[in-house]
Amino acid sequence: PASVAILQGETGRIGHIVADLLLLARVDERGLAPRSEDVDLDDLVDAERRRGAARPGINIRAQVHPVRVRGDRRQLARALRNLVDNAMQHARSTVEIHLWAQDDSAHLQVADDGPGIPQADRDRVFERFVRLEPSRPRTAGGSGLGLAIVWEIVTGHAGTVTVGEAKGGGATFHVTLPLPSAADRISRRRPPDGNRHPGPS
Repeated sequence: PASVAILQGETGRIGHIVADLLLLARVDERGLAPRSEDVDLDDLVDAERRRGAARPGINIRAQVHPVRVRGDRRQLARALRNLVDNAMQHARSTVEIHLWAQDDSAHLQVADDGPGIPQADRDRVFERFVRLEPSRPRTAGGSGLGLAIVWEIVTGHAGTVTVGEAKGGGATFHVTLPLPSAADRISRRRPPDGNRHPGPS
């Protein structure tokens, strides 16, 4: 039974690596090509909060405001999951998720109370196959693709992702995504021409 459990864990890990490699290969070949649909980021954050709450030893705190963007729901969910998984992997005890809208952008922060990321490595962490702790056992660490995928998805949605220092000394990843313009929101609410009601004469 112990050997079966080890093999199952390794199979799952290899499966995730293969899926990540295939996604990056598609990005290199023809770009990200995200769908354009309404995505409630607060729903995605709530799903990740509930998923993370099931992991013992890590406390997940979330301060979430309703925020809707246009994009690919599955891709954005994957980017958020990668950020939360990364934070939980390095956190000592706490992961914090914040979501709000300001001006023309949605803002998402995922922070942990782990060792943090040195200033010199804060751009490099988004490169492929970068692992800042080479001495960490491979079973405990990642493949070095998770944050690269976050970068591809966020920039493919015309957003930005940066990393800084959390209040407790850990790492904070900050994602911004454009909010739909007022004109876009109005046009999506307007019925097709053939179904419009005539205005007052």
